[in-house]
Amino acid sequence: MKQKKTLSFLNYAAILSIFFFAGGGTFMNAALQTMIDAWPELPVSTVRLVTSLPCLISCPVIILTGHLAGRTLSYRFCAIFGTLLILLGGIAPFFFDHSWTLILIFRAILGIGVGFTGMRNALLLRSVPKEKQSAMTGYGSGIMNSSNIVTGPIVGILAGVNWKTPFLFNLLAIVVLLLLTFYLKEPEPLEESEEKSTSAAKAKNPEGWKIPIYIILQFILTVALYPVLSGMSTFMDSRGIGSSFMAGISNLVYGLAGLLINLVLSQLMRLFRQYLIPAMCLCFSLGMAVIVFLPSLPTVLIGVALVSSGFNTMMALFQVYNGKVSTPAQLGLSSTFIVAALNLGNFVSVYYINACHSLFSRTSDVESAFLGSMTLNVIIAVIALVVKLAPKEEYSSSRQPSVHSK
Repeated sequence: MKQKKTLSFLNYAAILSIFFFAGGGTFMNAALQTMIDAWPELPVSTVRLVTSLPCLISCPVIILTGHLAGRTLSYRFCAIFGTLLILLGGIAPFFFDHSWTLILIFRAILGIGVGFTGMRNALLLRSVPKEKQSAMTGYGSGIMNSSNIVTGPIVGILAGVNWKTPFLFNLLAIVVLLLLTFYLKEPEPLEESEEKSTSAAKAKNPEGWKIPIYIILQFILTVALYPVLSGMSTFMDSRGIGSSFMAGISNLVYGLAGLLINLVLSQLMRLFRQYLIPAMCLCFSLGMAVIVFLPSLPTVLIGVALVSSGFNTMMALFQVYNGKVSTPAQLGLSSTFIVAALNLGNFVSVYYINACHSLFSRTSDVESAFLGSMTLNVIIAVIALVVKLAPKEEYSSSRQPSVHSK
């Protein structure tokens, strides 16, 4: 098997830069109300497509590129072409602002671009040495959260200028595009003998059954999470504990907690080993309980930090675990399916909120969703304790180095 190419700091930076626009479709969240006010003749649901449409469009593109990347299409092409579409589709609505239909077409183009960059985790796992994969995956998820931290305030400020000005935030994709063009290395292709052997082993991969579970869990947990990001202003208003500005601060706390927790992902994996999934589910559930049953401003922010820590750890963990249980031939497609599950979960969360409210009937539909998410994560934690969802090596006692060994 070929050795992985030696990567410099800028090579790593190029790979990680792809993660910054992973949530590019939702970057306009902070400007939604401004756009709703600017287009009073349109139904609110139509205006909100500016953030939900890219998520929906990106899902089939992610699956398609996951199958083609590294085979028919190079990873470099997917990353550069996808980022170019994000740049063009992202800034075009600023210049073509007379038609909402045209704006949505450009948002669909941005969604296609996000789909092309959905192979980012597969690229990372194929490029980075095995001993660095968990740390680098954590850094990638940290970059995603740092983009949320940066985006909210900047888009909010730009929205104060004009409803269309926030689209110019996507000009930052130029920096990513330059890094990718000059410093992104294509990972070594699979050798023919290795491809044949992994294809033969695919049918008898003893841990292959865990891959669809990681995909399903990513979808369920994203559905359970998104009300915290999209509905905190509704919850605070119904409880009389904060303004929309403080709801924005809660999103900042979410991003900051996610950034910090992913910087120590490899250490968490060594500490919790096979118990990391149930531990993080309980962390998520505890955060939801704090928000629902101790509703004051400080406790809500603490709860959001716990929710973020739990979710973001698991989001990165599923990719790391997938890298451990997938054969090289499976890796590209399975990792992009996990990313597609993330985007699809964002879209489906609206219906999840309605379903939870019919079950729990709390003060607001968002609070009902919070209670549903708390319950759901406890159930997943119990399942993860009973069913061995972590890779086999996480259960091996030999993995722990002895302090007495020379």
